Amino acid sequence: MSFPEKKRKTTTKKPLLKPSLTLQSTPNPSLPLPDDLLLSCFARVSRLYYPTLSLVSKSLRSLITSPELYKTRSLLNRTESCLYVCLKLPSDDNPRWFTLCRKPNQSRKKKKKTSGNVLVPVLFPQSSPPTHAASFVAVGSDIYEIGGLINDVPSSNVSVLDCHSLSRNQAPNMSMAMENPAAYAIDGKLCVVEGYKDFFDLKTQTWKPENRPPFALAPPEEYLPEYRGRNLWIRRHGTSFSGCMIDNVYWWYKDGQFEWYNAFKRECRILKGMEGQLPKLTRSCDVQLADYGGKMAVLWHKHDRSSNDKGRVIWCAEIALERRSSEEIWGKVEWFDHVLKVPKLFRFVCVLDPTL
Repeated sequence: MSFPEKKRKTTTKKPLLKPSLTLQSTPNPSLPLPDDLLLSCFARVSRLYYPTLSLVSKSLRSLITSPELYKTRSLLNRTESCLYVCLKLPSDDNPRWFTLCRKPNQSRKKKKKTSGNVLVPVLFPQSSPPTHAASFVAVGSDIYEIGGLINDVPSSNVSVLDCHSLSRNQAPNMSMAMENPAAYAIDGKLCVVEGYKDFFDLKTQTWKPENRPPFALAPPEEYLPEYRGRNLWIRRHGTSFSGCMIDNVYWWYKDGQFEWYNAFKRECRILKGMEGQLPKLTRSCDVQLADYGGKMAVLWHKHDRSSNDKGRVIWCAEIALERRSSEEIWGKVEWFDHVLKVPKLFRFVCVLDPTL
């Protein structure tokens, strides 16, 4: 006796739904997350990576360059010192600005003592007519361009370069015209010294002369006799000087050594522990020092052997400083690397560390 075969039920597999990469509630399909959330995320990322992030899309680039991002960084206490380098190139009438950032797809593990850092252009509006032999001071996120020569005539002009918006704004002029004046920031004021002292109050935006003592933490000239003539040459030709102030300690580079000035004992000391950490730097390297968030940034240049026109390569190093006593400061090189190729006839103008 045979029974009829039962028909098997055929089941059809339903296609799997692919997850959507965008949120349906987001009005802008090119951005998967709301702008406020993206700003909060980017504010927690080091600014070294911002040029790389800006290459992802136009929408991200607009967020990276927006003032709201830097406001968010300030509210979250995520501001950091950024290295800005000003160079005079033979092809430009105005000096050119560069900032340190990370190369895309770079890792510190590839090579010891290297960082994958590079100097990229900063497109500040240029002054017209061009200004030469001006002094530059960083205050917060602003860079003040003070005095200088316009059409070979000393100027009292003061401009403010806003590192957030990449804009150039006009500040009140100084009391008198000055060429390459000595300038620094202290106690919420700009101090300009050129035969007399002129102070600019950053809050009231006014200039007024004050009878105040000079900056006593810098070493007197008897400790740097070979720089007396150079300082005069600097003022005439607008070449930078390699000294800098870090945490109320004055630093400079001399005869292959980093030295600092002990203001309390009025004597010079040598930075210890630097043997073999950096290549040999000669006078022709034009060594530049700068405060970099409490650490020391060192820049110098060498011949570019790969270039047929005998160009130059700018190198940069970051040195962590450790004070072990009132008379001893030790240094440790965290990284050094070549960061920019430049023409042969270039020169350093200044190196600053605005806070962004």
